[in-house]
Amino acid sequence: MIVMEMPAAFTTAINDVNYEFNSARPNAPVVPHVEKPQRTRAVREALARGLSRAADAVRPTRPAV
Repeated sequence: MIVMEMPAAFTTAINDVNYEFNSARPNAPVVPHVEKPQRTRAVREALARGLSRAADAVRPTRPAV
C-alpha cells in the first residue's frame, strides 16, 4: 500500500531539506558536488508494484454478468 511508503518519503525529504539548509549557512564548509546515483529502476519497480496492488484492490470479486 502506498501509505506504508510515506514515512520513508518523509524521512528522505526531511534529510534533503536539512542538507540544503545547512549548506546555505555563511560559515558552512565547501563541499564538492557529488552526483547522486540514479534511482530510476527502483522508482519504476516501486511504481509498478503500487499500481499492481491498486489494481488488485479495485478488481471486482466476481465477473460482471
